[in-house]
Amino acid sequence: MEKKEEKIEITDLHAQHVYANLISFNVNPEEICLGLGIRDVKEPARVAIHTYAHLTIPHFLRFADMVNKQVDLLIEKGVIAREPEQ
Repeated sequence: MEKKEEKIEITDLHAQHVYANLISFNVNPEEICLGLGIRDVKEPARVAIHTYAHLTIPHFLRFADMVNKQVDLLIEKGVIAREPEQ
């Protein structure tokens, strides 16, 4: 039996766009809190966190799975290589 994909309609007309060059993870037994922030270019040890996203553990696992699939797709298309940054 083939698994059917759930159809979800996404509306993002009022979504805010945020930019980050640093992501922090605060973990507890009930949730993962992702902090999105901007690292100060002149003082790299200083980061201004501007947004927190709270995810339950199951939602975080689905998020991580989707990120890995997107990375694999970018590697497959030759856009990136899975190598550590220099």
